[in-house]
Parts: sequence; structure tokens; C-alpha cells
Amino acid sequence: MFLFSLFFSPNARVLETEPQFGFEEAKEKLQERPWLEDSYNEWLERLKGSPHKCALIFADNSGIDIILGIFPFVRELLSRGTEVILACNSGPALNDVTYSESLFVTERIAATDAIIRAALKEEKLLLVQTGSSSPCLDLSRLDKGLANLVRERKTDLVIIEGMGRAIHTNYYAELKCESLKLAVIKNSWLADRLGGKLFSVIFKYEVPLK
Repeated sequence: MFLFSLFFSPNARVLETEPQFGFEEAKEKLQERPWLEDSYNEWLERLKGSPHKCALIFADNSGIDIILGIFPFVRELLSRGTEVILACNSGPALNDVTYSESLFVTERIAATDAIIRAALKEEKLLLVQTGSSSPCLDLSRLDKGLANLVRERKTDLVIIEGMGRAIHTNYYAELKCESLKLAVIKNSWLADRLGGKLFSVIFKYEVPLK
């Protein structure tokens, strides 16, 4: 997921300065573990426990990021018995995936994948719009339908992907359920501010205080 976020980002200037930049080059740019924010081991331990009831995923980039990054993650959650709400922008912003595009992409994936196809049919995978047309995410201004759905499905895991959503606007947000904030830092100023370097990785798993 981090790799595809880097490879398909308008903020990564390396794509403009290195015309031959490709998949293998992207892998070399990514920070090796331990990451700048690294709760990956804690997340793996959590996965040994009971599955979450419902996960809300705020998707980031269009293209290979959602197809090869987000959907394998969605598929894994569904395989564990977790319902998934996939939330995408209502309108276009930079290269972010939109709700209308997610409908098309999901339909194409479902045609070749039995797990995704069954989840759609049984309404265990739901596609919704956020009510936003911004690369950032204001959790206080979500679409009313999305907010109601989150309550109805008793969502107990929120996943926020991408630098704008996970870091710029929600890095310090304290949620009332478990959360994952995932991003690759593609801005030198932000990397310096967080004490890292360009292409540092953020994998922030948080559990709310009881």
C-alpha cells in the first residue's frame, strides 16, 4: 500500500525529475523498518485476535493505489469476517479516487474475484461518498449518510490512508475506536517537522483509552 501511494502521487517530485522512475525504483525509495512511526508489530498481534465487526476505510489515490493497495487490504478484512465501508471523495481533488470511480473499479474487480463479488451481494462491502472534494479529511463534516452508516454497522476500526488525510489533518486525532493511519511522507517540510526524511513511512495503529 505504501509503495503504490508513493508511485502514484502528484506530490512526489522524484517522478518529475527521474523520467525512468518505476516500480523497482519506488521500492528503493521507501524507508526500511523501523519506520518513522511504526506500530506494525502491534497491528499484527491484534490480527491474532477476534475480527473487527466493521472497518471504515478512507481511500486516497486513484489508479494502482486503490486497485493494488487498498483492495487487497479490503479483501483480507472481508476474509476475516469484517464488514468494510469504503469511503471515497464525492468530487475530484488532485489524483484522489472519487466515489463514482470506485463504483466502476469495484465492479470490474468483483467480476474476477469471488470474495469481493459475494461481499457486494451480501452488503458486507459498501461503497459510500465522504461528502468532500478535498485531499484532506475533516471528520466533523462527513456526509450524513456515511455518518449514519458508521453508527448502524457499529464500526470499530477506522483506516485513514494518505498524507493529506492521515497526517496533515488527522495525525493527532483521537478516535473512539481502533484506528490505522497510513502514509508515505512526500514533502520535505513535513518530513523535517516530524523528525524524518523524505519517503519516511507512517504506520500508526492506535487503540482508544478505556
